[in-house]
Amino acid sequence: MQPRDLSSNAPYVPGRGAEEVARELGLDPDDLVKLSSNENPFGPSPKAVEAIRDTAPDVGVYPKASHTDLTDALAAEWDVAPEQVWVSAGADGSLDYLSRAMLDPDDRVLVPTPGFAYYGMSARYHHGEVNEYPLSADDDFAQTAEGILAHYDGERIVYVTTPHNPTGSVCPLPELDALAEGVDEDTLVVVDEAYGEFAAEPSAVSLLADHENVAVTRTFSKAYGLAGVRIGYAVVPEAWGDAYARVNTPFAA
Repeated sequence: MQPRDLSSNAPYVPGRGAEEVARELGLDPDDLVKLSSNENPFGPSPKAVEAIRDTAPDVGVYPKASHTDLTDALAAEWDVAPEQVWVSAGADGSLDYLSRAMLDPDDRVLVPTPGFAYYGMSARYHHGEVNEYPLSADDDFAQTAEGILAHYDGERIVYVTTPHNPTGSVCPLPELDALAEGVDEDTLVVVDEAYGEFAAEPSAVSLLADHENVAVTRTFSKAYGLAGVRIGYAVVPEAWGDAYARVNTPFAA
C-alpha cells in the first residue's frame, strides 16, 4: 500500500533550533541567536506565561469546543461578529480552514513568489493547483493591485502577505481594496497579516465591511511571542462565517 502521489508536495523545512546547531558545531547555544523562524526574541508577556501556568492542570481535558472567550475578545478587538472569527492552530491552520471552505479539486490559487510556502502546500493538500505572481527587487518588491492582477486568471484564492516575509514590503489598503474589486466575485483574497503589528499600515479587516471576498489571517506567534502555543485566527465576512463549524478541526485551538 502507498499514499497518493505526493511528488508535487515539497515538505516544509522549519528553521533549526539553536540547541541543534550548537550541538552540531560544538558551540554554546546561549551564544547563538535563531533568526530563521522570526520568533520574538523578547518572548511572551509574563502575564501570558502566568496564564499558561494557571491552566496547566487542565490539560487532561479537551479545551472548550467553541473557545468563546478568545473568540469574543478578538471580535470585540476588530469590531466584528464572533462568527467572523475562526480560531485555529496557528495562522497556517486558518489557511487550511479557508482551503477546506473554498477549494474544490483542481481549483487554482495565486501565491506570491518569494513567499510563504504553506500557501501552496495547503492548496495542494486540498487537491488544488498553484500559480504564482512575482515580487521583484527592481521596484523594491512593491505590492500593487495592478501587479497582482496582471498574473490573475480567475484563481479561486489570491494570497497577499502584508507586511511581506521576507522582503518587508506592504500592500497598502487602497491597493487591497482595488484587488478585491478587480478579481471575480467567486475569488477570495486572503490577506496574511502575520506581521501586521510591525507595520504602520492599517489592517485589511476594515475591508470586510464592504467586501464578501476578503479574509484576513493573523497570529499570536510573532509580535506576542507565543509561537509554541500555536494560536492563530482568520477574520472572515459575516455572510459565510458560519462555515467554520463545517471545516474546523475539533479541539484544535
